[in-house]
Amino acid sequence: MPHRPSPLARHLLAAALARTGDEMAGPALLLLALGVTGGPARASALFGALLVSAALGGPLLGALLDRARRPGHVLAAALTGYATGLGLLLLGLGRAPYPLLLTLALLTGLLGPALSGGWTSQVPALVPPTALPRAAALDGIGFTAATLLGPALAGLCASLAGAPAAVATALALVLLAAPAALRLPPRR
Repeated sequence: MPHRPSPLARHLLAAALARTGDEMAGPALLLLALGVTGGPARASALFGALLVSAALGGPLLGALLDRARRPGHVLAAALTGYATGLGLLLLGLGRAPYPLLLTLALLTGLLGPALSGGWTSQVPALVPPTALPRAAALDGIGFTAATLLGPALAGLCASLAGAPAAVATALALVLLAAPAALRLPPRR
């Protein structure tokens, strides 16, 4: 019988994918918007809208996750919503009115905390209390690695295949994590 990864291992991998996608998303969107809008003001405003709204979304999403009977379902919905928002921004840049894109970036960014703290908050449900310090350390290592790798991967993807491919890669990484979120245990 083949060895199946532990729930913690699946969780850490999915969190790393989602976080790397999130860390790629901002720089990739900035690079795409620079190419499409032709100016740094609009491009940086889209990037800023994606980031600043996360400060508002964090407490709201945290409360939803804390109250949910199935926090993994809330997390999966947030991941899917974030990826959908990125996809709409990718398709809309250069086609849709700028104020609509700015609003979409703000709404998408509200879901950003699911890609970071949303995963961390689920670690205690996956391990016994004695294993929590090690699990939390591994989660922190994955978080740090994603923070470092995401922007570099955005630049690499954009230079090799173009900024649209970088945004598409970011949203694909986020979506790849959603099935693991659905498998998170229910609240006890």
